[in-house]
Amino acid sequence: MATTTAVAPANSMFRVQHTGPLTALQIVDKIIAQSGASGRAKTVDRITAGDPTAAVTGIAVTAMATFDCLKAAAAAGCNLVVTYEPVWWLDDDSLDRMEGDGLFAAKRDFLRAHNMVVFNFHDHWRDRAPDGIAAGMAKALGWEGYIADMSHPATFRLPPTTLLGLAKELHTKLGDRTMRMVGDPRLPVATVAAIWGNAEQMATIHLLNGSADVVICGYTHEWEAVEYAQDMVAVGDKKGLILLGDIKSVEGGMQYCADWLKTFITDIPVTFVPVAEPYWNPADLG
Repeated sequence: MATTTAVAPANSMFRVQHTGPLTALQIVDKIIAQSGASGRAKTVDRITAGDPTAAVTGIAVTAMATFDCLKAAAAAGCNLVVTYEPVWWLDDDSLDRMEGDGLFAAKRDFLRAHNMVVFNFHDHWRDRAPDGIAAGMAKALGWEGYIADMSHPATFRLPPTTLLGLAKELHTKLGDRTMRMVGDPRLPVATVAAIWGNAEQMATIHLLNGSADVVICGYTHEWEAVEYAQDMVAVGDKKGLILLGDIKSVEGGMQYCADWLKTFITDIPVTFVPVAEPYWNPADLG
């Protein structure tokens, strides 16, 4: 007797559905889609370590996938790490340069032993509307009500303070122990512009020559924007520059990212993992 195979019509209840655990690749695809950001011609956003088909037990979100962060994620039962900064110490995370490096091998072997996957989520998070890092840093600082222009959410009109007062506020709210300042501590401050993370030379110079009293950034070349700000002060310009360090200038944005992920990933735990500040201050040691 001849047999026939029934074919379910399109969009019917018989269509095959994925019912197993979500894989890292499926979650990454969902994150990118939810960001709403269009793809760049070249991006650093991709899985940079681990098996994309691994079933995800938990998601750890962090500003930088340091070894300590990976250990904390594993201890929390998370095997997908969503990181803003790369795991292999370079923007494009190219691995050929690390052949024979002992630390690379140790970090790789730890990831393998814990079935961990690392997803670099940088460009789409910055390109979404609003910029995820800018929105998160404004929230972390309690400055959401001070945004001067919603189309540029990193410019703020603050209650009047001084450069020293602003630095103390940043120190308290961000737990930043090793920030650096350029300018007169008594400088009156009302308008602040921020470049969260890396501040390129001309972008920083443009802001310093604008209406902002102070520019806040993560880091910049000292012989470029820092020297420019120092020379502005030397000729009498009433300006200031604050360098927070990379982690402290983006970490609020990644805590915001963890909260955002929880709005559409509801069946897998999402945990924010803070990163220890890499620098120390002699004054803290007594």
